Amino acid sequence: MTFAMSEEKNTPVKCYLAGIINSEMDPDLQDRGFCRGMLVFAIPTLGILFRCRARGERIDLEFGAFFALLKFLKSKLGEERIRQLQVYSSNPEFVFAFTGKTRHLAPDSERMKLVKEYSRHFQIAVALVKSSDNLALASTADFPSLPADRSIAIKRDSADSESPQFKPFQRGIRI
Repeated sequence: MTFAMSEEKNTPVKCYLAGIINSEMDPDLQDRGFCRGMLVFAIPTLGILFRCRARGERIDLEFGAFFALLKFLKSKLGEERIRQLQVYSSNPEFVFAFTGKTRHLAPDSERMKLVKEYSRHFQIAVALVKSSDNLALASTADFPSLPADRSIAIKRDSADSESPQFKPFQRGIRI
């Protein structure tokens, strides 16, 4: 049984995202090349919380989280037939970038090309939310998981299961 995204077809899926730059970091991790930045997204109705280390300015991390969210929804949850998204961020610079009056989404930029590409698959609305209400910033212990009677179909890449192997720690991605 797959989890129906919403009871009504016109109800958008609520997603939360954030770009974080930690002010302090474990010195051992820092010596090993790990970065302070993180991109984070959450889909509370599915019990999904994603976090990944990355380098970049806060606005770049925020856009990284946004595009990671969209790629995840398109590639891993394609069978769920998600069409409408309500994306919440507590970064005003990110939210106001979608007004068309900032350099972050210039008409011929790579970011704008990606937004247009994903807009063919999803109807996306972006809104500002207080940091205290941004579920992407919630502790993993506080983040709800799905009830036992519900499940979602996440597509697995066949390449992931063909040859099991040990992989080294990833130090993060550059945005």
